[in-house]
Order: sequence, then structure tokens, then C-alpha cells
Amino acid sequence: MENKEMKIKVGLFGSGGVGKSTIAIRFSKDIFVEDYDPTIEDEYKKENDLNNKKILFYILDTAPQEEHYDPFPRYVQYTDIFVLIYSITYKRSFEDIKYFNERIKRILDIEDKDYPKILIGNKSDLTMKREVSIKQGKELAKKLNCKFIETSAKTGENINQLFYETILLEIERLKTIEEENLNQKKKKKKNKKGKCFLM
Repeated sequence: MENKEMKIKVGLFGSGGVGKSTIAIRFSKDIFVEDYDPTIEDEYKKENDLNNKKILFYILDTAPQEEHYDPFPRYVQYTDIFVLIYSITYKRSFEDIKYFNERIKRILDIEDKDYPKILIGNKSDLTMKREVSIKQGKELAKKLNCKFIETSAKTGENINQLFYETILLEIERLKTIEEENLNQKKKKKKNKKGKCFLM
């Protein structure tokens, strides 16, 4: 029987001030909050329906490292789908994406493999203050082997598209897990058949 419910744990990763909180609030509550404390960790929930299936989003808005505690490993272990966010108005946040990507891979212990992610250039409404071009965003996404979207939490541009993409990534992730489990079962079965006993 087909499962009529899908739970997606989405982690928002990026430098402070890139709009992680505003993206989460825009999607979950459909409002834009101008003044929000970027140092607060929070989780947002949103329920959607897609093709008669209930989609439950659990969105983790990550906070920066504290003086005596680094929550980053916990964030990574919590997350199924990773959203790497920079601000198009802040070049340094774009450059920081490489750091976040490498650290995620180290924690997941997948140096030579990939993980489900999407690259987001936020604050697309502030084109006059742009420091990172669309071309640069696309080139980085190609290196990271993931999709690239520019969004605006202020206007709502492409916010729904962003989370629709996380659904596709989750479907692919679950499919990969299922295939790996199936291969493991086949391998075990083959090993059992290959064993012989001397009497």
C-alpha cells in the first residue's frame, strides 16, 4: 500500500544575515518579517498536499556557532535535504558556501560522494545591490552538482519552487536508500548460497 504521507527534514545553511529565517517564515507562514534575530535556532513546520499525498515539512533554521558550543554537527545529522543559502548582495556569503559544503561532507563522512542539496541565491529583489551574478551562482551549482535558484523572501519569488525542489530531492533520496537496502539483501542472500560445509 502506497504511503500517503511524506516527511521532509530540510536544513537551511548559510552565513548570518543571508535570509535563512525569512525564507522559512515566508514559506511556513506566507509573511515577510523584516526584523528577525539571525542568531536564534528555530524549527518551522508546514503541511502541503501534492498529488493526494500529504507533505510535512520540518524546516530547521540554523544558528551560528556559540562560544563554547558548536551545534553544526547536530544540524547536519538532523537534516535530510540541505539548502545552501547566500545573499546576492554579499559576496562573502557566496564564498562561504564552499566552507559549509565541505564541512557537511566531513560530518556525513562522504568525502567522495554526494548528498541531496540545492543552492539558493536569496534577496533577488535587491538587484541594485547585487554582488554575485546569476552566472556565478549557476557555475557554483554546477561544481556542487545541484540545482540553483534565486529567491526573494520579501516578494515570495521562487520560495514555493525552492521547497518543491526539496520534495523531488527527498523522493530521489528515499529511492536511493531503497535500492541500497535491496542490494544489501541480495548480497547477503548470495553470500549465504555461496557458503559450503565440509562433513
